[in-house]
Amino acid sequence: MTDRQQDIEVRQILRGEFEHRHATAPGLLRLWTVPESESFPQLKEVIAIIRPERWQATKTRVQRLRLSACTHHRALGRGRERGLRYLPRQQAAGGVRVRYLPKRLISWIVEETHVEPLVQAIIEVNRTGGVGDGKIFILPVEETIRLRTGDRGTAALRSAPVGETLVGANHAAWQ
Repeated sequence: MTDRQQDIEVRQILRGEFEHRHATAPGLLRLWTVPESESFPQLKEVIAIIRPERWQATKTRVQRLRLSACTHHRALGRGRERGLRYLPRQQAAGGVRVRYLPKRLISWIVEETHVEPLVQAIIEVNRTGGVGDGKIFILPVEETIRLRTGDRGTAALRSAPVGETLVGANHAAWQ
């Protein structure tokens, strides 16, 4: 059970009994509850599978939204077009060959409020109207933890303050 689920259960149990941000329970056990009005931003993973030639344009467009942190992979796959390519006669006897096509798989972890602008930016750049434009998947993210600092949730997604320097043996390799 996650901390968020535990907070929700405690809030439901104590609803009506305690109206304050904190309350003292019998036995002087101090319980901290989160008021219903406070909302935690939900994190979502947006996965886009696009044509490889659209990768640079997609990256440039999404960076305008100030969402530069992403993970991308070269991928091979086939969708509705089933990998069909019509080849010249000298290369294939039948003229048709089935193969996996090169694609680019890109993943962003963003707050829920950034999902729709991100999806619209991806669609604007990648929609040609033809088969093979790609797909976008949106998934919930249960937890995010930054390994270096132990930050959790949305704090783990935010960039370091401008004056902060990274310390480590391999820091020069990452620049």
